[in-house]
Amino acid sequence: MESARTAILLLNLGGPVSQARVEPFLRELFGDRELVRLPGPAWLQPHLARLIAGLRAPSSRRKYAAIGGGSPILRESALQAAALRARLREAGFGGPVKLVFRASPPRARRVLEGLAREGVTHLLPVSLYPHACQATTGSSLKELAREAARLDLVLLPGAESYATDPDYLAALEGILREGLRACPGATVVFSAHGLPLRQIRAGDPYEEEIRATVGALEARLGPHPGGFRLAYQSRVGPLRWLGPGLGEVLAELKGRDALVLPLSFVGEHLETLHELDLDYAERAARLGLASYRRLRTVGCDPRFIACLFRRTMEAL
Repeated sequence: MESARTAILLLNLGGPVSQARVEPFLRELFGDRELVRLPGPAWLQPHLARLIAGLRAPSSRRKYAAIGGGSPILRESALQAAALRARLREAGFGGPVKLVFRASPPRARRVLEGLAREGVTHLLPVSLYPHACQATTGSSLKELAREAARLDLVLLPGAESYATDPDYLAALEGILREGLRACPGATVVFSAHGLPLRQIRAGDPYEEEIRATVGALEARLGPHPGGFRLAYQSRVGPLRWLGPGLGEVLAELKGRDALVLPLSFVGEHLETLHELDLDYAERAARLGLASYRRLRTVGCDPRFIACLFRRTMEAL
């Protein structure tokens, strides 16, 4: 297979880059039944999405304003793509390395149309979601399959999850050890994005993969006086979600130090910069924690880029 005719596609959700893009992003997010399954028949979802987006947009704009005006996810993902591209070029792979977002530009249709014009024939997806989940990687792969079929492109098996990949774990372990050197007695709280329980009961592997990562990290760090906890964040709507929630766990840590490691996020965005850094930091202070510190995401950590590089090369 000629490398110039194969494109590497890094998959992520996306986000609004400016205040003007917040409401359109929310419409896209809540209108896509593969991402968010709202109650009622499928034909009703776009109408509900417009209503929800209109109601949520003012508060969402304020949150994005508090972190600089928009989501940094495009910039963060582009830096990861550049780092992966550099490693691939060193290894002799000359094909395109592109971002494909699910709910904001760059979207699959336009990216794939551009690649087809350039003579690309094969597509290899690389997920920026470490843990397999039908609503994230699963929906992105379905969209890619639809668009690839429309353009007669071949969608190859790629790097779709890496919950216990040794390089991914090494990146997280390194971040944790940095935090524990500064606060050795802290309780480590692994914070993962939540998911409705009905999706887990329908067979989604997400919770199992999250727990696999947590178990592997605990084994790497060994016994720790502050202990380890797993919590879930970013709950939306009235459905029952995976628990315990991060707020519940923090409420049990009164008088103690907490180190919060974002587990299912590989870059900074609203859920880290606002939800964890502002909302939960304020809640931790009210709950009487001795200290609350949110650890960084893996970003362009060389160990994480090594994970993406090796998984990509193995798939190629």
